[in-house]
Amino acid sequence: MKPFISLCMIVKNEEKVLERCLRSAAHLVDEVIIVDTGSTDKTKEIAATFTSNIFDFTWIDDFSAARNFAGSKASGDWIVVLDADEYVDEDNFEIFIQELKEDQNQFDAYSAKILNFTGNFGESLIQNNHDRVYKNNNEIMYYRKIHEQFKHITNKPLNIKKSSLLIFHSGYLNQVVQEKDKGSRNSELIGNEMNSGQNNAFDNFNLGNEYASKGDYSKALEYYLEAYKGKTDFRMNWVSIALIQIIICLMQLKRYKDALTLINDAENMYTSSAEVPFLKGEIFFLRRQLEEAKQSFEQIVANPDQYSQSIFRPDMKDQKPHLRLAEIYFNEEDYSKAIYHYTSVLNINKYEEESIKKVITILSKFHNNDEIVNFLQEKSLVNQKNIQSYVKSCINIGNPDLSLRLLEAHIENNKLFYKISLFKKLCIENEGNIKEFLEFLESQLFIQLVEKNWINPIDILLLRDNLIKTDNNLIAQIEHLDKIDSYRQLADFYDGKKKINELDSQLISDSLKTLLVYKKYSLINVLLENIESTDKNNILNVARVLYMYGFKVEALQLYEKTDWANFNNQDFINIINSLLETDNKESAVTVSQYAVAMFADDYRFYKYILENTNNEELYKITVEEANDIFF
Repeated sequence: MKPFISLCMIVKNEEKVLERCLRSAAHLVDEVIIVDTGSTDKTKEIAATFTSNIFDFTWIDDFSAARNFAGSKASGDWIVVLDADEYVDEDNFEIFIQELKEDQNQFDAYSAKILNFTGNFGESLIQNNHDRVYKNNNEIMYYRKIHEQFKHITNKPLNIKKSSLLIFHSGYLNQVVQEKDKGSRNSELIGNEMNSGQNNAFDNFNLGNEYASKGDYSKALEYYLEAYKGKTDFRMNWVSIALIQIIICLMQLKRYKDALTLINDAENMYTSSAEVPFLKGEIFFLRRQLEEAKQSFEQIVANPDQYSQSIFRPDMKDQKPHLRLAEIYFNEEDYSKAIYHYTSVLNINKYEEESIKKVITILSKFHNNDEIVNFLQEKSLVNQKNIQSYVKSCINIGNPDLSLRLLEAHIENNKLFYKISLFKKLCIENEGNIKEFLEFLESQLFIQLVEKNWINPIDILLLRDNLIKTDNNLIAQIEHLDKIDSYRQLADFYDGKKKINELDSQLISDSLKTLLVYKKYSLINVLLENIESTDKNNILNVARVLYMYGFKVEALQLYEKTDWANFNNQDFINIINSLLETDNKESAVTVSQYAVAMFADDYRFYKYILENTNNEELYKITVEEANDIFF
């Protein structure tokens, strides 16, 4: 019987990801065709474990040529195309196959929705539709050297349907893009395509994408605008994406008024897509118009039925607005709303690192370990794949007991993290037996854990001090750790061999944060005893840390010793809020005026002046300045 559907792939040096792709799809199709364009690794060996249909093709800088060659080797009624760094979901693929059969050949081809994981760990999601399934009737082919599309061999229109097929793509993760240098390759091929004179609007769009991925937003904006001007049909999928990308470029260039003007037009065009109101909220957030930002983000999360569509950023309709709301409420110390939005993020994406950190931080402020564990279990937030992030968060707030409790259900595959938590408990609380860790302390693994900040120099210092008090004979067992420079600096300081101004500035602030978390106040007092003898930038960093951890009086005393010219936004916010807490409105307004001069695009400082000044002339001038910048 003739195969119903053939999988066709072109590959080169894909040993890291090819097996994942084929394991997801090979058993769901009737035939697998692999075309190799010059691999020098184990790609062909891996492919051979799934199919004998492996062919070589000399690469000629043309994706369509390679894809058409692969298609010529297929014998199925239909051809589905995947790349090695993609994979499918079995249930979804089977639903698509049923869709294909039920359509009874009324369509020539199908596009699939591609979900692209981007960032360092796939923390952001971008979607697009791409031609991926077509009739194997020798009448349909790919064209374009890159970002290839279907066409009929006689150029007559094709009947293409948007299918239910989902394809997951990891090839745009930062590390992969850097390793494969995709940007240089893509730019060169797009340039070649443009020289052919075909469809330059679409090529301009793709060039805009390449420049945006490199962070060159001025150049990206130039190409996106050219693409948008050259569109022949606004219903083409890339056109709406180009419009959103133009807005994003304007935002990156801090042309916020221009971006808002475009958003106001786009709101009437894309009423069911969340990207437009999210970007409006994001502009408000970036300019610290926080009430307006909250309104925009709340509008999205409160109306999921209204914003049911995505142009190309599905995370902007739920995960990202929840995350922004959580951040705003956390900074406002409205922890009940913050925890709601952080857990909402984790219900969407259980691996979102910042939300995990903040959930542990907030819960630890108000609940004991039993209550925290019960909360996380009831919400089903912790699993085998994200337990490491929860462990790290617990350790970072100085609560190894909570880490140990969470690991109880996952200990079999996480023995190292259990050991780290026990070691932390020994260092911070002096509970445990040092002899159980002697081999661990002497291992190269221990040094690697220090380098990755699972174990910090304060931990080693506390361990040493505990040994001095309890079992001085074991000090020799940790002397080899003197080669860890950060620990050696701290030990010499606390032993009186170094002065505070001889320590690295980052080491001082990092150590202070850790000691505050661990509540080691006697060591904090020693560290800060002569802090005013160090340079002003170091004093400023210490003031920031102290304020962050609630030691406002001490922070303000140090702020007075620093140079306002080196302040960031938050430094001024800290001082202004402290002045207002003591009802010193006049000084708060004076500081706000100084802050406006330095940070003219931060709305909070204008708001402070307007809410607290009694000077009518100053009020009028501030209103005019704010209107000119923000409205």
